[in-house]
Amino acid sequence: MAPKSTWSKENLIELYELRDSGLNWKDIGEKMKMSSGKACKKYARVDWNKFFKDPGVYLGGIGSKSYGWSQTEMAQLDAYLQADQSYEFIANKLDRSYISVERKAQTTDWKAWRSIKHIGDKTAELTENSDEKAYENEVLVKQLVDALLTVSRHGLDRLNRIKEKEFLLKVNIEKDRMPLTFNELKMKAEEDLEMLGHKNPECLELNEGTYIVVGDSHGKHTKKSMFELLKNVNRHIKPDKIIHVGHILDDDNDISYDWGEFKNLVILSRVEELRMVQDQRNKFNFSYEIIRKYINLGDLIIINQDMIQDYVRSSIGSLDSEIFDEKVIVNCHRQELFPRCSHENPSYLASAGCLCEDHIVKTIKQIDFTDGRVVKQAFHDGFIKYRRMRHMCKYWERGMLVLHVNKEGQHTIIPCSIQKTSKGFVTSYFDKMITSKGICNPEKKIFIHGDMHCILHDNKVLDIQENICKDYKPDICVNVGDTLNYSSLNHHEMDRGVAIDQKLLDEGAGTYHVLKRVRRWAKECHLMYGNHERFAQDFADKFPQFGEYLDFKFVCSIESLGYQLTKLKDVLQIGSAKFVHGDITMYGQPGSKLEKASRTFGHNVFIGHIHYPALRFGCYSVGLSGQLDQKYNEPTAQRWIHGFGLCNQYRGKSWMTTIAILDDRCILNGKTYKPTNPDSWKMKSYSASLSYDVK
Repeated sequence: MAPKSTWSKENLIELYELRDSGLNWKDIGEKMKMSSGKACKKYARVDWNKFFKDPGVYLGGIGSKSYGWSQTEMAQLDAYLQADQSYEFIANKLDRSYISVERKAQTTDWKAWRSIKHIGDKTAELTENSDEKAYENEVLVKQLVDALLTVSRHGLDRLNRIKEKEFLLKVNIEKDRMPLTFNELKMKAEEDLEMLGHKNPECLELNEGTYIVVGDSHGKHTKKSMFELLKNVNRHIKPDKIIHVGHILDDDNDISYDWGEFKNLVILSRVEELRMVQDQRNKFNFSYEIIRKYINLGDLIIINQDMIQDYVRSSIGSLDSEIFDEKVIVNCHRQELFPRCSHENPSYLASAGCLCEDHIVKTIKQIDFTDGRVVKQAFHDGFIKYRRMRHMCKYWERGMLVLHVNKEGQHTIIPCSIQKTSKGFVTSYFDKMITSKGICNPEKKIFIHGDMHCILHDNKVLDIQENICKDYKPDICVNVGDTLNYSSLNHHEMDRGVAIDQKLLDEGAGTYHVLKRVRRWAKECHLMYGNHERFAQDFADKFPQFGEYLDFKFVCSIESLGYQLTKLKDVLQIGSAKFVHGDITMYGQPGSKLEKASRTFGHNVFIGHIHYPALRFGCYSVGLSGQLDQKYNEPTAQRWIHGFGLCNQYRGKSWMTTIAILDDRCILNGKTYKPTNPDSWKMKSYSASLSYDVK
């Protein structure tokens, strides 16, 4: 309800007399039990001559119903307010007091009032004709419902709270002009909210469980084969909910009828689609839930965004952290993952990709003002905007996100790309291929990790990775570089004249200890030279007599362990998958590191070096396996995150994913992976010997 004014006739007289007696504002405030500023402000705004001439009239007809505001006066007041006239000017024009004008201007909901302003004064009578009277009553009720929805801001909670007196005041209508009771009016307004979709909850809190996020299906533009894939995903992964973000309608305002088969579907509706999504649910008797604003899964928020439009290639990294929380999933027609620099907790944005085929909006209507405002159909090819869309939709990527949330609200995001093959649409999750026709095994499984920076590796992270490999059972393990930290040969420190006390042999032995154990993860293991392995070469360029002795392959006895080595800045290719260490410069190639790698090597690329899991244009980076504090970085403000990658190959194609390890845990395939014996990764002691095979 509107707050009741504290300024009665008696209050104002008391204020005047106290000030007239010479008291200061502080003393007046204490006597009247209000702030000195409020008393001073009120005193300055009152026209005391007019007040004492007729207090009742000055205060806006308090206690006098005959001095209410007619619709004609309201229309004049509205016009003056829209012309930015002052309250004093309006009061003089309408022959009313300043306070009366101010109060009416501020207590009226003008948008609601305008929807019923033509109802007229209470003295206006409806026509005597019964049919016309019924029609006029129907129109009047519709206008009052619209006004009530405006006053309640289309919110069910506010509609339930609003009282009749408050509503009548805000729209300046007398009770006897109402053709129905206020409760009846509320019921009709609630029916309208139901029709508009506003009775659906604003937010949804989801707890422990497994969830799949999909997006941008665009009605008829999602093929039958895609829905067959989703059915098999639903059967295999068994998610608690399938959450749809982004556009679910096509340009004909239709939802695909196939969504009706998913009983666990939740639609996070876009604002402009809400009414049609609600209408389609009622029309086809679908059972999906509709959420209007956002979904919470532990410390993760799922929300629709309008900052990045459909036919652009802007990164979700451009979304402002002031608007979007620390961990957010948004709609975007591409599958992306973007960590942000943060202080305490990791921060990142993710998008699932789309389910639809590449397309442009083709329903375009024009109003021809030269021909009597006739609506005419236009052809999209006649507009450069739509011809540009034909190019930009090529950046769209099909995919989904699998989310696992534990009872503490911690979560793991697994991006899963969707590709078309002879088996229809196919995606991959953990150690299985999920197709439109069923479930099968990959032809090859690859586990990817890197940036261990031994002996500054993270024992807990390596322990988690090993436990995952025991279940995943990879055919190949690829380390994308920066295995040996080479702190003892760090030329950055040497060039600054810093004394280095780290012993090369200690680093080599510690790295050998780790690599010997990692070698058991798969039958075939690859090691790539990174920029840290290059430290030995930088030193050897100055002191060539130590070249072979300092080399990574020699120091860590790589050949005896059975690893296959890839030279610095070379590309390791396994099937359609490519692996590079991320320090490669790619001169002349524009964009971020991920964009450069994607443009240079194509999709299906894994890189290391940047120390965080990310995804952009089919290029994946893996999080580091080393400690988050590497002594040279800024651990209190960084975007580094632990992680690893998986790559399943099937029918000549690769399905890649990058997965983060947060808070020393990873939830994957229905299992929570935590360190079980991290101390076993610590080297207790070692002995070294040099032998020669002389011929």
